[in-house]
Amino acid sequence: MLQFADIPYNYYPPKPNRLVAWLGEQGNKRFHLPGPMHLLESVQVENYQVLKDINRQHGARLLLLPNHSTHSDPQIMVEACRQIDLWSFFMAAYDVFERDSRVAWVMQRMGAFSVNRDGSDRQSLKDAVETVIDGRYGLTVFPEGNVYLMNDRVTPFLDGPAYIAMKAQQELKEEGRIFAIPVSIKVTHLTDCREAIQEMLADMAKKLDVGFDQQDEIVGRVHKVGIAMVQRNLKMRGFLPPNPDYSDLPALLRQSAELILAGLESKIGIEPKATDGLMDRFRGVRREIHKVRSDPDREIDHAVAAIWADEAIVAFRILSYAGNYLSEKPTLDRVGETIEKLQEDLYGKVVAPYARRAAYVRFGDPIDVSEQLAAAAKPRLAMAALTEQFEEGVQVGLDEINQANNHPGAEMF
Repeated sequence: MLQFADIPYNYYPPKPNRLVAWLGEQGNKRFHLPGPMHLLESVQVENYQVLKDINRQHGARLLLLPNHSTHSDPQIMVEACRQIDLWSFFMAAYDVFERDSRVAWVMQRMGAFSVNRDGSDRQSLKDAVETVIDGRYGLTVFPEGNVYLMNDRVTPFLDGPAYIAMKAQQELKEEGRIFAIPVSIKVTHLTDCREAIQEMLADMAKKLDVGFDQQDEIVGRVHKVGIAMVQRNLKMRGFLPPNPDYSDLPALLRQSAELILAGLESKIGIEPKATDGLMDRFRGVRREIHKVRSDPDREIDHAVAAIWADEAIVAFRILSYAGNYLSEKPTLDRVGETIEKLQEDLYGKVVAPYARRAAYVRFGDPIDVSEQLAAAAKPRLAMAALTEQFEEGVQVGLDEINQANNHPGAEMF
């Protein structure tokens, strides 16, 4: 998410057409993936036998739950499903459909349908549940909700996919079983692209007036640029914490996000719960801003709500950084994606790939939703337990892919 669209919501339902879907899959494989917007030479699918085993079971339904670490993930999943002969529908953010009517037309006929992430979208959830119950197609949902550009680490999953799985299982009862499949997507570089990465970093440093010492390692340089960008964004909006400690980047990010969210909550009139984390509070703020900006009857409030939305996107970008992600293991891939993330936040647009890449898609161990429902005392507890299982399953798959990764992207920078 680079910005919040906040346009009036129009639901785009799935309109599956097998011929259009087949043509779309072929175009994706031959042109989109290897093209300049993705630079993906291959998509390798691993452990897909688990799906074959499930499909042998009478009444089995599939819910696919991949991580969402790159802007190429939907195209990668389309190709992975093509390779294993599985037609899966996709839930996609509604603003994707609004960008180009021709693309929207194709997406719907490939089985994609829209979802309003910032509002109550009953029709989308209804179609999602019905798709899973129907069983003729799989359903792919990205539980992270946004692209975080941290391909080695799962970010907290939303509970929407667990709700869909539970609702479908409750309606099916004994007539079938819902299997949730954690899917791990890993994109890695095939060449030593350090020079290109360093040029991107140097360009940002110049624009932010950041100087490097000769002894600065790559992590230190990236942190200097990141801190300068955060400082610039916060200072321009009057949100710089008092006496900021730039040596403790994670603490600075938390303090800054807290300051912005507290201000927005006060303006909007929201009282957060004591148990709410910062991301929960952000989502609460976003829901209220979206209600105002997407309501044509509240046009008089749109100008001030646009300012709120700008402040909210700054808070979201700050929250989306993990302060120790790069320093923990500064591989070529991690350095590259961190700089991509900084570029997106600095320039407000998607950064095209800068070197050839390969994608790995690993299907994890199936999670039987009926078993989790039976074991939980309350549906709410089952939802939390399922969401945790989904996260863990994807992280396990990512770790397994990384252990076997011998491409330059896995090397220390």
